Amino acid sequence: MRRFLVKALFTFVVLAMLAPSVFAQAPAPKVTITGLFDQITSGGRNFYDGDLTRGSDREWYARTRFRPDFTFEVGRVKAVLGLEIDLMYGQAGANDGGFPGNNSSTNSGCKVNSNGCLDLNTDVGGMIEIKWIYTEFPLTGKDSLLPFIPVETMARAGGQPFGRLANYKIVYANGDFAGVSAVTTFTPTLTTNLAYAIIEDELAGGNRGLGVAKVTRGEDYALIVSPEITPYKGLDLKPLFSWFHADGVTASGSRHHVVNRRFAGGANTTTNSGASLGGGNAAGDPTFHEDRYTIGFDARWRSGPFGFEPTVYYQWGQRDHMAVRTDGSVGKVEADMSSWIVDLIGSFATGPLLLEARVAYSPGNKARDNLARSVRYFQPLDEDGNYWNGWAALLANGGIDYFNSNLLTNMGRHIGYDRYGRAALGFKATYSITPALALYAWVSPNWTAEKVDTDTGAAPGTGASAVSRTTLDDQSWVEGDSRYIGTEVDLGLTWRFAPNVAFDLQGAYLFAGDALGTAEVLSGVHTRREPKDAYMVAARVRFAF
Repeated sequence: MRRFLVKALFTFVVLAMLAPSVFAQAPAPKVTITGLFDQITSGGRNFYDGDLTRGSDREWYARTRFRPDFTFEVGRVKAVLGLEIDLMYGQAGANDGGFPGNNSSTNSGCKVNSNGCLDLNTDVGGMIEIKWIYTEFPLTGKDSLLPFIPVETMARAGGQPFGRLANYKIVYANGDFAGVSAVTTFTPTLTTNLAYAIIEDELAGGNRGLGVAKVTRGEDYALIVSPEITPYKGLDLKPLFSWFHADGVTASGSRHHVVNRRFAGGANTTTNSGASLGGGNAAGDPTFHEDRYTIGFDARWRSGPFGFEPTVYYQWGQRDHMAVRTDGSVGKVEADMSSWIVDLIGSFATGPLLLEARVAYSPGNKARDNLARSVRYFQPLDEDGNYWNGWAALLANGGIDYFNSNLLTNMGRHIGYDRYGRAALGFKATYSITPALALYAWVSPNWTAEKVDTDTGAAPGTGASAVSRTTLDDQSWVEGDSRYIGTEVDLGLTWRFAPNVAFDLQGAYLFAGDALGTAEVLSGVHTRREPKDAYMVAARVRFAF
């Protein structure tokens, strides 16, 4: 009997060891919360309305940002929910904004991009933005959806960040998107990144009818293919191919609102308006298409104290517009798109001192060019206001009060100024007095590739949909006058005075260039105005957890 029990026990142990993995105990679920609280205040003058020739616009305000990420994990599968709340101190309009009845950026007078205002007793119904909502899971490889494919692929589905899917440096795709992505690891030195971004979708019923009779914004999407290659330690290469397709009006972050006098519609009809894209409804005609292709590479090189980060992209394609033809009739006209950008960063570190330099160039269109026929300025997929971030606060995104970025020129979203392209230099010096305290200085002179026609108006800077230049009269869009946008000087410090807490202080001053001059019609007379300098001071306490 004893021998039988021993044999039975032995047999049970062996079978248990050979049992399929499904009988093994499942990993324990885990939930983590990470994020930040920002308390920000800033004040400035003469850049909020996008017109430097009028110096009466000034403000001093404060706000709070809460940005938590909830991560739910079981083994290698995880889901992420990222939220965002932005509330201004004090009521700033007819009411305190908040939910219902408001969208971010349009909330009854509260600061642009905020969700509402904390009025007396602070009982505002603040709107919560959903930034990320995605699931990450193994698509191929061991214990995956497709286990018969030996290489490992981690996939994401839902609202997710672009991250490194397209580039290292923020030049082509940044921010967030809805869709699917996959990162496949072939070797430690070779991975591929694939992403399919669903920008606008056409639901059942919306595809009925012809042309402008459709109640739809069409099917807009982007495909990104970008390998990552490390030939040797210290060098990373990231080639890129991307195809962007749009029907009719599309997301304003991917197509700049630029005025063209030969578009159908009024004098200030833009490239991304219903009138220039078929008319008839706000979405235009979804049979008016754009196909834009971008190829090139991004790279990072490190060797001792030296660093080099080159980015080179070429872009081409076609876009339809409703415009005036050469015979004077109005109809569909196809524009040829061709542009490129070169963006280079070099760095040198010695002890506590870091020195960096940056140069960027991208061509543009002349003032008199017909944008219904030819587009020569580079168009990113989505910069989320962060191009040139950390190199200028007023001409781009300083990173402290990021709500004031792009108000003046919109170059943080679209790289170039209006249709004129961009030529930029940047110089940075950062000195770390201690690991917790760093001082920095930035100098950033900027020009356009083609001369800006200053016989035009300047529209308010309102973020992604901002129009930089507007038509005044028959003297507008005749010839360019100046390339010099101006030189910005920034001084700041970062002090990490407690665990997970940092204090940032930054001052920015823009020596305005002639290209930011404007004109207006006063009592029937075309009158030019000279630009004036602008400045901003911002402070922030950030608690990260």
